[in-house]
Amino acid sequence: MALSRLHRFSAFALLGAALGGCCANDVCDPDDPLADAVKLRFSPRFAQNDLDTLTVLRYPKVFTANTRPESVTFVRTAAPLRGDSILINNSTPFARTGNTTLGNYRYVVQYLAHPNGVPKGVLTTAFVIDSLRIQGNYEATGCCTQYTNTTKTVYYTSGGVAQVVDLKQQPFLLIP
Repeated sequence: MALSRLHRFSAFALLGAALGGCCANDVCDPDDPLADAVKLRFSPRFAQNDLDTLTVLRYPKVFTANTRPESVTFVRTAAPLRGDSILINNSTPFARTGNTTLGNYRYVVQYLAHPNGVPKGVLTTAFVIDSLRIQGNYEATGCCTQYTNTTKTVYYTSGGVAQVVDLKQQPFLLIP
């Protein structure tokens, strides 16, 4: 028996409402805004006054004759940095440029060392993040789609020694 146009339309509308309604009741957790972030912590071996001023420089990986680093300086006067962390993310502490991500840059973190009580301090490089490998994918469950990291590896140099840290295993990069 053939269904009339009115019945076919009603059946499709009912089916569409039933299938479309399933997502209306789902609550999707938002993507983790820190999924790609790199958290930096300083070792307790740093003196308190060494951590009162920190500078982070960001260089694009593709250099031109006019390449200049961007820089951000953190100054701590009342509360020392010990126990705190610095967060480097796609848009923190530097503004995001287009669709570039953390992996498009090289980072240099410096502090003011105070050897032998030098009052003004000497700008000293703590470490250099040579590259970041961040990969992820989107996973869909029902009506929700979320981004999840699969790889988050930092390649850095500290004291002339190259090191690799898997930030999926360790939640922060400890600066020795």
